Amino acid sequence: MNFLCVDIGTTRSKAQVFDSDGEILFYQSAECPLKEVAGEKYADILFIRDTVFKLIRAASEKFKISSVAFSSFGESFVSLGENDEILTLPMLYTDSRGSFQAEQAKKTIGEQTFYHIAGVMPAPMYSVYKLLWIKENFPHIYAKTKKIMLICDYFGYLLTNERVIDYSLAARTGVFDIEKKVFSKELCKSLNIDVSLFSRPEKTGSIVGNISESAARETGLSTDCVLVLGSHDQVCATLGAGVIDSGKAADGMGTVECITAVFDKVPSDIKVGYFGYPVVPFLENLYCTYILNFTSGSVVDWFRKKILHGYKGDEQDVFSYLEKSGKEKTDMLVLPYFGGAATPYRDDFATGCILNLTLSSTDGEIFRAITEGTAYEMRFNLETVKQFGIEINELVATGGGSNSSYRIEIQSNVLKLPIKTLRSAEGGLCGLAMLQSVALGQSRDFVSAKEKFVRYKKEVLYSGMDENYYDNKYKKYKKLYKMTKEIEK
Repeated sequence: MNFLCVDIGTTRSKAQVFDSDGEILFYQSAECPLKEVAGEKYADILFIRDTVFKLIRAASEKFKISSVAFSSFGESFVSLGENDEILTLPMLYTDSRGSFQAEQAKKTIGEQTFYHIAGVMPAPMYSVYKLLWIKENFPHIYAKTKKIMLICDYFGYLLTNERVIDYSLAARTGVFDIEKKVFSKELCKSLNIDVSLFSRPEKTGSIVGNISESAARETGLSTDCVLVLGSHDQVCATLGAGVIDSGKAADGMGTVECITAVFDKVPSDIKVGYFGYPVVPFLENLYCTYILNFTSGSVVDWFRKKILHGYKGDEQDVFSYLEKSGKEKTDMLVLPYFGGAATPYRDDFATGCILNLTLSSTDGEIFRAITEGTAYEMRFNLETVKQFGIEINELVATGGGSNSSYRIEIQSNVLKLPIKTLRSAEGGLCGLAMLQSVALGQSRDFVSAKEKFVRYKKEVLYSGMDENYYDNKYKKYKKLYKMTKEIEK
């Protein structure tokens, strides 16, 4: 059997084919630029559709595909009318539209109600508040809306004519009951939203159905091919990292860094919600949360492009130069809030800083301080969630940053955790293959699927070297946010 795995991103989509033994047979990706309308940016859903279907056809022309599964970015949705015409383009989760509606929900319904049902506090990033914004600002469009689908269930609908969404992605709407595993009639009624607008929720990895004849003609897939229900990209990346047990986590080291931590008991303390940590259904009886740093890889990109302008010395590339020149310890500290603070401060107006610069400071020292600073930020987050019973004892690194041994070693020393890396940074595609293998009976469970598909490249063990150096700097790091806020005022 061959499993087609498709990850749909905001600006790039990827397709990979695995065989049932876990071997990678095919990989292809394509960019999907954002679309700007009246000064606002959207995911260009029609362009994404064409791109994804081309990727599927490219794979199906080379291999007989037994099943297909999608992962996608969360929160963004498509509004469809009576005849499935697209009424609204997907707004990005960073779009502030819906802020007023979220604040109103806090006042009228209460944050405790939302947290204990949906596992999240009202915030503009979640789908329902953008839907309410549409309802209040464009009532004629809302009146025509018959279906609301997030990206993953929309593409599943295109292939099978079935409207099904998995539990984890459904939780990104802001009105999904994370324990009963249904869209909450109570919350939807309180917000005056028709619950039937949303797709039917099912367990991640369920078989949705066969590919329709029309979709088969357009994509080259066979009608014998089945759709297996995929999930939110973070969930798939975590599964593909082999994180299937409580106490472990995947560290997505990309432009934004996201540690997806897995646990087995829903925290009862509402402070979890106040700090911005969502509670999301994962596999079986497990849950996960997303620990975020908005500017991780992007701070490095800023430094090498805007400050160094690509300078690489005598090395073959800029990263080789920076990692070689950033070996020495430094007194410098970086607060990486260059695009606001994510969890646990949730401060969109926070700013970053570089402390202890002198005339003798080098670009290598600044680079090391940036790398350390992003690690200190995640250590602070892990300490914060630990007080609520979410404790991590092992990390698996994914994403572009996981390819840097330099960064992994610093991360391990700062967090005092062992860190594994994967054969491929595309952990989400591997996760989709695991879902399909279990669904089609090629693996008896996720443990056996992990043995087939998850292959580690190396493991960095926490050595304890330079422990005092990192601990002393971390104590100072924790003071930086409050210090900078005082200065801003």
